[in-house]
Amino acid sequence: MINWGIFGTGMIARALAVSIRDSEGSNLKAVASRSIEKAERFAEKYNCLAIEGYENLLNIDELDAIYVATPHDSHFDLALASIEAKKSVLCEKPMTINSTEAMVLIDAARNHGVLLMEAFMYRTHPQTDKIRELVETEFNDKPLTIEASFGFSAEVPKEHRLVNPELGGGSIMDIGCYPMSMARLVVGAQIGKPFANPINIEAKGELSSRNIDLNAEAELEFFNGSKALISSAINKTMENSVLIFDEEKSLFISEPWQCGEQNNRQSNIIFRKEGNEDLVIEFKETKGVFTHEIDHFIDLLNKKETQSKKISHADSHGNMIWLDAWRKKVGVYYSADNAENRDFSLLGKSALKQRGTIPSAKMKGLDKEVSRVVFGCDNQSGSDHAFAMFDHYFSLGGNTFDTAYIYNNGKSDVYLGRWMNHRGLRDEVVVLGKGAHTPDCYPHLIRPQLEESLDRLKTDFLDIYCLHRDNLEVPVGEFIDALHELREEGLIRLIGASNWSLSRFSESIAYSETSGKDSFSLLSNNFSLARMLEPVWPGCESCSEDDFKEYLKEKQIAIFPWSSQARGFFLEQQEFEGSLHIANPNQQEQNRVWSNIDNLERKKRCFSLAKEKRVEPIELALAFVLNQDFPTFPLIGPRNFFETRSSLKSLQIRLSTDERDWLDLKVN
Repeated sequence: MINWGIFGTGMIARALAVSIRDSEGSNLKAVASRSIEKAERFAEKYNCLAIEGYENLLNIDELDAIYVATPHDSHFDLALASIEAKKSVLCEKPMTINSTEAMVLIDAARNHGVLLMEAFMYRTHPQTDKIRELVETEFNDKPLTIEASFGFSAEVPKEHRLVNPELGGGSIMDIGCYPMSMARLVVGAQIGKPFANPINIEAKGELSSRNIDLNAEAELEFFNGSKALISSAINKTMENSVLIFDEEKSLFISEPWQCGEQNNRQSNIIFRKEGNEDLVIEFKETKGVFTHEIDHFIDLLNKKETQSKKISHADSHGNMIWLDAWRKKVGVYYSADNAENRDFSLLGKSALKQRGTIPSAKMKGLDKEVSRVVFGCDNQSGSDHAFAMFDHYFSLGGNTFDTAYIYNNGKSDVYLGRWMNHRGLRDEVVVLGKGAHTPDCYPHLIRPQLEESLDRLKTDFLDIYCLHRDNLEVPVGEFIDALHELREEGLIRLIGASNWSLSRFSESIAYSETSGKDSFSLLSNNFSLARMLEPVWPGCESCSEDDFKEYLKEKQIAIFPWSSQARGFFLEQQEFEGSLHIANPNQQEQNRVWSNIDNLERKKRCFSLAKEKRVEPIELALAFVLNQDFPTFPLIGPRNFFETRSSLKSLQIRLSTDERDWLDLKVN
């Protein structure tokens, strides 16, 4: 028997209480509310204990599972507290207020080995299973159009959660999450996957005086040509249906969300195909849609699963990412989107004090050691995401951050500066900055860009500064002279070059030796197991060639390589669906930059050795970079905690010279 506790006493909590009662193997043990009166009324009706205060519910040892049914803004804190108390969690949709909170919550559940599932009840209903099946078998050959809506008219006071920005109000968050989830599910089924993420979103909406979306529309584009037109409203009634179609076929679902709950537990799907009679598939259920959800959750618990295949962690996180994008396109922002509104890290009050031990190394000229894996600050979607990612890397023991004048139109500098200042960590971290990117790669432009970066970063100096590009029209000595002057002024500690050729880099070293000026202490070119066939972007340079590697070995030049994992080349996936960041790779880039006979053989060998060592190929590819005969400090650009953890696993992989040479095709 699974003993349940419920946070909250509202409408959805009451629906779940009934469903727990109707589900075999479930028992409602207790309900918690900030109001003991509300809790007692609820407890009397549903025959359970009444608990005052949410935290007190978790003190009941007999509880196996928690259902979080409070307003959106409290989902994260209550679900996290439940996970840390080793309780399995069914969290009402949306899982959290934004994608950053979802990422942290999922990571916590995985670390504690606790079942966490987002309560999209329609996803566990047989009707949705049938939709998946029909799309996979009947709609897998042409781009699709999906039209999905969910809207109702709600006359509520301004304090109500639906229209209150402090509680995560608005149509997108409350019910727009359903059509967003459905669109991603349908396109995923079309390509034989659990879900698919869009590559672009365009949106509009009507805002209240408090900047909450009363209704909203979005058009989603997917990598395979499919598109979705989704809409939500809390100020007008919509059809609340889903239509899926291509040139010849259509699938209509009249009750996609409630799955018959409002129609005597009866609903249907209509499949139309040119030249055929309509196929009507009826669903007549003896149990409600929420009971299906509870039964599915209990089945997962009994099987000791930590996530559902029907609504996985990756699916929930992805849905939150695109909900963020939708509401921000419309102009809806919450307090939680600004990390500085929270006094401490989402990871917990002590997370930045109880640190891990990422290996580091000394570099001459710096009073702080440098982490062997450097965090790249160009993939953060907002301050909340940036703060969480930086916190996570720092909590694991990392201290070195790579940014640049042009990254994210200057926001990367800003986010890093705000984080260092808010956390009080400037003296503990190493900042690698870059400037003078083409077309501004001239000695006289280094200073103004550096000064602007320093202002953004709220710091007086950079630990390391690299020229972001080279300009062959400028003698190397003029660059060295300009950098030497800035170093003499104390604005930078070490100088380096990014995307410089071997001839120009060695020429600069020679100039420094003869002039007595500071020389480059490091190089930041591309370096990876896969060799770049042509530049990823104009002006890029690699140092993967044998002559460059011999030079680095002889001189013991430290490299801070970018795209050290070849931008996803060593992942198992075959297609790149894109994401919200312009720098993310696509399949065309993979073919142009990385895909030749030699690299494909390197990839094959990498997969083979990874299997032998029981690691992921992408981790082994990074280990190749770390296990060189010259100092390496590879840059990583993780978008979430899971990618950070994966990259750091590479530090534990040891490669012999023979293994390294075999991977690099030096031996058969």
